[in-house]
Amino acid sequence: MSYLSELYRFYERMTAEPDSGMPPEGMTAENIAFALVIGRDGALRSVADLRDSKGKTRRLIVPASVSRSSNIAPNFLWDKTEYVLGVGSGEPKELQKKAAAFRQCHKTLLGACEDVHAQALLAFLNRWTPDAFAALEERDALMDANVAFRLEGEERFLHEAPALKELWLAHWKGKNRETNQIGICLATGRHETLARTHPLIKGIPGAQTSGASLVSFNCPAFESYGKTQSYNAPVSERAASGYACALNYLLAKEHRQMTRIADTSMIFWADSAVPEEKLLGDIFDLEPARATVQDVEQIRRLKGILLALRQGKPLNEADAALHSGVRFFILGLAPNAARLSVRFWLSGTLGRILHCCSRWYEDLEIERQFPDSEPEFPPLWQLLNKGIAAPGQQNAIPPELGGQLSLAMLTGSKIPESVFAAVLRRIRADKDDKKTRKMNYFRAALIKAYLCRNKHEENDMTTLNTEETNIGYRLGRLFALLEKAQKDALGNNVNAPLRERYIGAASATPRTVFPMLLRLAQHHVVKAKKSRFPLYDNFFDKKAAEILAGVTDFPATLPLEDQGRFMLGYYHQNNDFYQNKADSQETEYEE
Repeated sequence: MSYLSELYRFYERMTAEPDSGMPPEGMTAENIAFALVIGRDGALRSVADLRDSKGKTRRLIVPASVSRSSNIAPNFLWDKTEYVLGVGSGEPKELQKKAAAFRQCHKTLLGACEDVHAQALLAFLNRWTPDAFAALEERDALMDANVAFRLEGEERFLHEAPALKELWLAHWKGKNRETNQIGICLATGRHETLARTHPLIKGIPGAQTSGASLVSFNCPAFESYGKTQSYNAPVSERAASGYACALNYLLAKEHRQMTRIADTSMIFWADSAVPEEKLLGDIFDLEPARATVQDVEQIRRLKGILLALRQGKPLNEADAALHSGVRFFILGLAPNAARLSVRFWLSGTLGRILHCCSRWYEDLEIERQFPDSEPEFPPLWQLLNKGIAAPGQQNAIPPELGGQLSLAMLTGSKIPESVFAAVLRRIRADKDDKKTRKMNYFRAALIKAYLCRNKHEENDMTTLNTEETNIGYRLGRLFALLEKAQKDALGNNVNAPLRERYIGAASATPRTVFPMLLRLAQHHVVKAKKSRFPLYDNFFDKKAAEILAGVTDFPATLPLEDQGRFMLGYYHQNNDFYQNKADSQETEYEE
């Protein structure tokens, strides 16, 4: 089934649960900062601050918001102060028009309503003038904030009053139905009134803050068979409102059913209510900087499941309480001007998804340079930020890479070659200093995962493999040895380390670089022997002979995958040289 159908099913399931927080039909959840407390005579008695101690606004279920870009369109019983009070950062004439539209809208809808709440609001709108705003103590915080209304002496808001709720629902059901166009809804399969336009989706970073459309046709070039706007993709008004409400609900951070990788927002939910429904958010980051006690316990459980699956245990043995058969849905969305782009749409059982994630982390597994500070399960966002992004330019990651890596993780598919090539480009381009390392843990993990998954590398690439005969891997080890000779001869204050000047050329065209580096290494060996280690030449010759055993010539070029193996060989050999070697260094050189 389509993602619209599944989103609408999720909406129906959640609205059936009274405490779910899913807005019912005709309503939406919005961030409201203040409540204007009014008397029955329409006088403004006070301004109630709804924000918490950290200044975070309260999320209230209010009448559904209108769709507006540059047009003037007020919301019912709530809105920004520029509409409600005629005060804001806009032009005075524009503010007057917005306030007049808000006033007229409520006079039209509430004029015949005798309920005390309706009459109090109409009296307020008749009495209020923008000049009174300057006398309010909360004027600075109120500016351009969302506000609702409350009647003096009551705790509930005006939009929660039964008479006004009933009036709004009747209006909402009848609006935009002047054409009464009936058709088969693509989401439900039923004959219903079709939506001419669909509600906006909010909360996608990079999209318009007012919201963006998931389904829209706003140019004749996109229309066909004489159908205009969203009649080209017929979805009923009920289903359109439901799927949009469900998406806005899932995108809210407090529900923890969305995670962001690069520009891709991944929304996930299950086809039934299970405790694991919010579990997938943690699987993308098993080493969060901040976590509650509950989060820590869930992450510990997830790690246990993934490690058990890696050892070949069946899922019911890995975690007997897991609802492994429940079906999950994952929707990847990205901003695209006024619309949203669907990066991917996946569905599968929880068991299948966990098996794919276990394999993903197994492919990434590699010896860490700094075990105390580097995660055992590297999260996708760190792989992108520290493996592919240029230093200080994390927002400049190619937009498609986040979705591509997410697909590889969730489905077991191949890692795109563009990801592998991007890692190699960054290794060549980056400067190597105290802040940035050309070859770091995250880049090594990505290279290893690519070779395992795409090139079916069967040899152990988790740690140093002295039995590996691949020429690229062996030359990477040799480069690490030459770099070590330079460091042992000149100390830590080397102006131009070999990796800074030559690692890119050495990995791509070994024949043009290594003869020169080997000649240079002889000077380093002599200097290290004279100044620090009397038997350094024995150590160097023995290690070089071990690495180059059987090699008669350097290849003119290395193919791309062997350039990756070069980097792994360099990474592994460096780790072998410098991890836990401080106490045994003298002994090693004296062998």
